[in-house]
Amino acid sequence: MGEPDNEAETPERLRARTLSSVGRALFDAGRYEKALAAFQEAARQDPDFLEARVSQANTLLMLRRYDEALGVCEDVIRRDPEYNRTYTAKANVLHRRGEPAAALEYYRKGLALAPGDSAANYNFACYWALEGNEKECEEHLRRALEADPTHNSKAATDPDFDAVRDREWFQRLVAFKK
Repeated sequence: MGEPDNEAETPERLRARTLSSVGRALFDAGRYEKALAAFQEAARQDPDFLEARVSQANTLLMLRRYDEALGVCEDVIRRDPEYNRTYTAKANVLHRRGEPAAALEYYRKGLALAPGDSAANYNFACYWALEGNEKECEEHLRRALEADPTHNSKAATDPDFDAVRDREWFQRLVAFKK
């Protein structure tokens, strides 16, 4: 299942996409309350637009509203158990809440559904860096960067990678190439 193609999108879906784009820009700027409002409105416009709901969960995570974020994830899983990014979002919440074993289960579910997903691999690399497993961190970061090289700049400054930032393999992976 997952998100449908862009073909013949409804006006509600187009509004939801636009609102989600605004929400992502606000999220990237660290304006989480405003981002949350944009994602909530996107979900209100089109309740089946799962990307907005997962973005809402990720924003609630940044606001440390873990229980609400988990509730959103559970709702999306009920709607579409094949939408892989929901499992990554839930894993992120569980990990930040101090439940690494439960988080691992959900990272694995998300990657099983979409092994090449750049965001899922990036988040799994963060998990492994924080858990101290450099081999797994390197493997998933490599997969993330191969799928989407724009993660390079994010990885270069992401505090989740502080423990491995000085490693040769990390420097090699995040180096910008022409």
